[in-house]
This record gives sequence, structure tokens and C-alpha cells, in this order.
Amino acid sequence: MTSDREKVRYWTDNGQKNAEKSTQSRLIDALLDIWTTMPAENISVRAVVGRAGAAQSAIHYHFQNIERLYECASEAALNAAQGWWEDRLSALDPLAGRPVSAQLQVSVLTSTICDWAVVQRRLAMASRRMPSAAWQAAMQSFWLDLARRIGIGEYAETIGFYAAGEAARHLLVWDSLLDRALLEETTEALLTWLCARRFAGDDVRLTHRDLARCEYREPTRPLAGDTLVMAEAAAGLLAEQGYAGVTFRAVAARTGASLGKVLHLCGSKSELLRLALHRLYEREALGDARELFIAQTISPQVMLDELLDAVLSGGQPVLRAYDEIELAIYNGDEFRALRGVVRSMEDPSRTWSLQQMLGGKTPPASLVAAFSAIIRGIGFDARFAEPQAGVVDWRARQALMPFVSQV
Repeated sequence: MTSDREKVRYWTDNGQKNAEKSTQSRLIDALLDIWTTMPAENISVRAVVGRAGAAQSAIHYHFQNIERLYECASEAALNAAQGWWEDRLSALDPLAGRPVSAQLQVSVLTSTICDWAVVQRRLAMASRRMPSAAWQAAMQSFWLDLARRIGIGEYAETIGFYAAGEAARHLLVWDSLLDRALLEETTEALLTWLCARRFAGDDVRLTHRDLARCEYREPTRPLAGDTLVMAEAAAGLLAEQGYAGVTFRAVAARTGASLGKVLHLCGSKSELLRLALHRLYEREALGDARELFIAQTISPQVMLDELLDAVLSGGQPVLRAYDEIELAIYNGDEFRALRGVVRSMEDPSRTWSLQQMLGGKTPPASLVAAFSAIIRGIGFDARFAEPQAGVVDWRARQALMPFVSQV
């Protein structure tokens, strides 16, 4: 029986493209395809062996169990990703020693994030389905190196975390044209702030948000009465159990309502997820006394310390819930409209946090989105990076320092 490392090398060998694939390779291929195309709830052993054209016993024979197949598929994807990253960095060699304009910096960073999430979606989805310390270290190294090559090495840590968070977000496909424009505006907002300490516009984000809401149909109606009770229950389930725990039956059991009533008020699984996520934002990110909370003023340094403590300690259930929702809705036509509103949804918690760090200046929505992506990138590092005393905290602090007002 071949070793796991040999299986990965065999799957990635160029000569394999023109030869009949082994059962091991077909199973790995099938799993990577399924991660890329199927909603999370549809992924199963039966789906994998069906796609591979193999017997169910083949998983046990070649990999011992489905968990080891997952690991081998992730290793194979990481091996292929490293090759792609090396090629992308090599393509930037002609820029060595040349001044790189702000416009080109935005273009390179935007196109690289887009290509990773769209052209290399198979690999990007593998990194999201099976995150690990190896994936985290390799991706962070790539983004740091890219930042240095395009002349913004001073902000490499910020760029690295931003790219990790924004790449995960760009896997949410709603409207490819508007999504790409949204990504470019967000990247421009970040680099304009980092390099010139100026605010950029947010017209694309506001347009994206309005159009996505229109398609979704009343996603921002106020919660009240029984609907609020249902949303509260769904938010609790999302925070405690993740996406899998948010079901109509679980909400009915928690609220004491009939299943029929929950179905009538919530309508669809997509709507139930939206209610859960929005209510969790309101409850955990801002607290129930939202207006009173927003009226508070905290010094920039204190805000930085509190934010880092919450993110690095895992004390922000909204971050975990956001990941759970994204992983669940990356694929599937029934989630298309939800992907639109989740992608450009208003983030009042981050707006308030960033405003405190900026010394009271109200940031545009585009910069808030970039800031949120950085926070998500830091969260990925805290959860998946190889633990090293003080390293994650130092890198996270370096990444956020450009937003801390010195006045």
C-alpha cells in the first residue's frame, strides 16, 4: 500500500493527466470537486464514491477512513497551491527595483485575490474546507511576499491578513461583475488609507448592498414579536452549534412553537440563516442596547487592546458564525441571493470599533469592509496557525497599528 505522501505526489504529477487515474487519485479528485461545487449539507461518503466511480469500501482500503481521505485531499491541494503561488510571485519579478504606482498595487492585489478565489477555486475551497497550520503558514508567507514585491512591504502584515479574509469572502459568488468591482473598491480603500491616510469612496459597496437586498426581498425588515423570538433562538443555536444546529425543528424546540409556525415565519433555510446571523451581530457584536453602545467613546489604544483580546481569545462568536454561514452557502443555487446580502452586509460593530481606533472619524463602508477582512484574517491565524508564544499577538498588533490614531 502506498504512503500518503506518495498518493499526494501521484495525484499532482503532470503525467497523470494523460493516464488512467488510480482509485486513490479518483477519490481525491472527487472530494476536491465536491468541496468546490456542493453545498456543505450535501457532502457525504456516498457522494464522494459516486463521483469517483468507486465502491464505498475503497475509502477504507486506500485511506482507512473518510477523515484521512480529507487530509490527503487537503495535502494534494496545498501542494498544487504552492506551485501556483510560486508562479504568481515569479510573474512579478519584472517589477523588482522599479517604483510601483498605487494603481498597479491595487490592480495586482485585487487580481491575485480574484484569481485565487475564482480561477483556482478548487484549491481555495480546499483551504477553507480543511484549514490547518500548514495551509495558514503557506498562505500567509505568499501574501507577505507579494506585498513586499509590489512595494508595500511596510504593511505586509496588514496586507497578509486582509488578503486571507477577503479571499474567503470572495468565494461567495453572487454577481461576478459586481463582486469583482466590490473587491477592487475594498482593496483600493485599504491601500489608500495605508499609503496616504485618506478615505476612499464606497459607491460600489452601497450599490452592491442595495441590489443584493432587492433580490433577497426585504432582508432588513425590523425584527419584532414572534419573528424576533425565532431569530433569537436561531442565533443562539448558530453560536453554540454552528450551521448544522440551525434547523427548523431545533428552533421550534427551543421556542416551544410548532414546526408549522416556524416554517411560516421563517419561510426557508436561507431566511433562517439570515435571521440567525443578523441577530447574532446585534446581540453579540453590539449588545441589545445598540444605540447606547454606539454612543460610547473608547480611546484608540484601549479599543485596539480590547479588540485583539476578543479576537485572539476566540471571544467573538460572530466571527465563527460568519465562517459557518459562508462554508454552508458557498455553493448551491438556493443560496445565491443570501450570498449577495452576506457579502456586502452592513457591519455596525466593525464600523464602531474602527471609528474608535481612528479617534472618532467615521470611516466609509469600503474601509470598514477591509478592516473586517483583516480581523477575519487574524481570526484564522489565531485558530489555525502553529502556536508560537507572542507571535500571533505581535503580528496582529502590527497589522492593526495603521488604524490607531496617534492624535
